[in-house]
Amino acid sequence: MTIIKTHQDQDIKVSKRQLLKSIGMVGGSAAVFTAMQGWDLASASTSKAPPKLSSDGKGKKLVILGAGLSGMIIALEMSKKGYDVEILEAENLVGGRCKSASKGSVIQEENGEKQVCNFKEGQYFNYGPWRIPAQHLPTLHYCHTLGVKLEPLINKSPMAYYYAENIDGALNGVPVRQGDVDYDREGHVEELLAKAINKGSLDDVINQEDKERLIEHLANTGLLSRKDLNYRPNQIRGFSNYPGAGMDFGKYSDIYSLTEIFNMPVGRRHENEDHPVVMFQPIGGMDQVAMALYKNLPNGVVKLNSEVTEITHTDDGVKIDYKNTETGELSTATGDYCISSIQFPVVTKIKNNFNKDLLNSLKSPAGTPAFKQGLQMKRRFWEQDDMIYGGASLTNIPGHSLTAYPSSDLHSNKPGVLLGSYIWGGEAAKLSNLSIKDRTQFALNAGEKIHPGNFKENFNGEAMSIAWHRHKYHLGGWVTWTNRKRRRQMPTILKGEKRVLFTGNNISTVHSGWMVGAIEAAWHTMAELDKRVGQG
Repeated sequence: MTIIKTHQDQDIKVSKRQLLKSIGMVGGSAAVFTAMQGWDLASASTSKAPPKLSSDGKGKKLVILGAGLSGMIIALEMSKKGYDVEILEAENLVGGRCKSASKGSVIQEENGEKQVCNFKEGQYFNYGPWRIPAQHLPTLHYCHTLGVKLEPLINKSPMAYYYAENIDGALNGVPVRQGDVDYDREGHVEELLAKAINKGSLDDVINQEDKERLIEHLANTGLLSRKDLNYRPNQIRGFSNYPGAGMDFGKYSDIYSLTEIFNMPVGRRHENEDHPVVMFQPIGGMDQVAMALYKNLPNGVVKLNSEVTEITHTDDGVKIDYKNTETGELSTATGDYCISSIQFPVVTKIKNNFNKDLLNSLKSPAGTPAFKQGLQMKRRFWEQDDMIYGGASLTNIPGHSLTAYPSSDLHSNKPGVLLGSYIWGGEAAKLSNLSIKDRTQFALNAGEKIHPGNFKENFNGEAMSIAWHRHKYHLGGWVTWTNRKRRRQMPTILKGEKRVLFTGNNISTVHSGWMVGAIEAAWHTMAELDKRVGQG
């Protein structure tokens, strides 16, 4: 806690947290982290494990709706406790939104064109989850225990680009290296902070000891000159002409001015801790996680092509009517309990006998439009010509957001599948209304602005795209709650009704679009069912 002196000589207590917040408003999270390091305030996360189940499931039948990650994890863990488990899945493959497109894969949106993947060289496109951070220990738990082999995913490459158009200044419509802009942003803010401290502008904010420690830290980052604490071209920022041998010391690259940096809107927002520089991905595609779960379930647990048509529950059990989507045959599953992992916007369309309060609560969150598109290129020009290995180039092009580069097959002569565009919210809804051909053309036009002369030239004609909100059995990439609705309606949903409980990303907090959200939701629901069974 520090003391601020007002012009009326009144004391106001200000915490370092409040000061860091003020620094962040100017310089973003990089500047905040710089200050945190100077005060030794950086921290890490903790671990988790599946809940320990105490009840005996023998003689009890559990019907699970949906063979996504939540549904299969519940089936896996509850079957170990003796439950007779049955999963009803409307699609013809497991995984929910944890899917990858490879040769022969089919994507079919409701009332949309049928897409059949024809990628070469055994390559793939993750059109659901994309990456796994080290912090998502529940996801890694199942990768490790089920034998899913992982490889590094490079989440950020300093050689990738920021691209902005319709802005003032010389950077308008020019791809600029992310590392250059990131260091310039941090360097300019460090210089301003150092000068403000030296001029006494922060005397009323931090004490003398903290001032000295922070100045020393800023001088040691390498971005500022130790002599005058100015930000100028330096070895960290990099070279325009790389040094060689003998007397070839190279030439430092010019830095962008503070005004140019302020004009650049792309890359200002730093990602949260779920987006570290190095992450992980399953070798061969993200669907390997879903397939590993499926292979470890007891035989016959999952019934594919089984679309639920009605959910009926009583004090003693549940009855689930469903139809075979291939033959139209009607069937019924009965059990002691039912857990639904179906997205709320979908489950509320199914005939049911839920009470009014529960049904209204289930209708509270909205399905979030989400759009992804993969493009296969003839050669890896981003590596060979631009020195980009993994990461993503970011833009302010409406509907585009980013182009991401594969972290697999680095330095190979194979073709590569790029994430041509990824967007969610209103722009995703607009983009999804385009034909498949026009979606592809949109991504090619955006990519050409980032890689002029290379992007369209190297496209081999193969593309796959998905608008999750246009998929009959999902109606969104994830569900989005307002804080008010979550506080009011979530308790009703978590309580469920009689023998029915709900799970999936529907009940996740901040990770509703991640695999870990589905896993933690499954663990939460398992623990709740275990408690209820134990209570009789």
